[in-house]
Amino acid sequence: MNTAVRNLIAFTGSLFPLRVIRGKKTYPPFLPFYHTVNDKKPEYIDQYVVRTEKTFERELDYLLRHYRAVDLKTCIEKPSNRQFHLSFDDGLRECSSVIAPILIRKGIPATFFVCPEFVDNRQLFHRFKESLQKRVIDFSTSTEGDSETLFADYLRKQRPFMSTEEIQNLGARGFLIGAHSLDHPGFAEISEEEQYRQVKESMDWVNRVAAPSFRVFSFPFTDVGVQASLFEKLNKDRITDATFGTAGLKHDAAHRHFQRIPMERKQNWGARKVVHFEYFYYFVRSLAGKNTVTR
Repeated sequence: MNTAVRNLIAFTGSLFPLRVIRGKKTYPPFLPFYHTVNDKKPEYIDQYVVRTEKTFERELDYLLRHYRAVDLKTCIEKPSNRQFHLSFDDGLRECSSVIAPILIRKGIPATFFVCPEFVDNRQLFHRFKESLQKRVIDFSTSTEGDSETLFADYLRKQRPFMSTEEIQNLGARGFLIGAHSLDHPGFAEISEEEQYRQVKESMDWVNRVAAPSFRVFSFPFTDVGVQASLFEKLNKDRITDATFGTAGLKHDAAHRHFQRIPMERKQNWGARKVVHFEYFYYFVRSLAGKNTVTR
């Protein structure tokens, strides 16, 4: 969908009260997700808009006015149009230091999806490397080996990701920990064998470290390129209880696979605009019978 059409749908949807565009249809589980919250946008992020604490709390208050916050298992197994569940990707350090305290104060359950290779700041996400190369670190006179040394030094000093202990503490405080692949590859670019390995080994790590009562995996970037055969194998081998994509308010043909709603859009829409867009876009797609992701 091009930007002009997307903006038109968002504008039209914003004209109606939520109760009107939400109506009485039965919708998929309402699953908004973020990455981080920081009053100063981290220099390694340029792929999405970062919410300040004040803006994040305002968006939570908006969601709480229109939905009831529930745990993830309830949201997908006993769904209601008036429920929502928040999740956060990549395991950034603000999840523990900034986000969790706000959620606890407001009584909001959440799931944190982590990549084991990033935990304890062992490795830097390749998208973060690209951002740093463009904005922060000068590599013009360095060799490839020197570049990795500079990245390692940046990781050691800035520590953008949570530690194992912080993740375990989130679990102890009642939050759900899920897997987000080992090192955040684009799943459309890797073989199905590698896709399976990424899911299984990252889930093994989460099970070992956090022992979640509900085993969940969110695909990094998107679930584009993931075939039905992978979901069938994951279900057959009982690797996950549920998996998640990022396609917005849609149903999915894959068994126990659900789509989440990205909140940090580059258009810098607030929560109200994102929510109204998703419901109105759902209505537009329903006219053509295209509200289900097929495999």
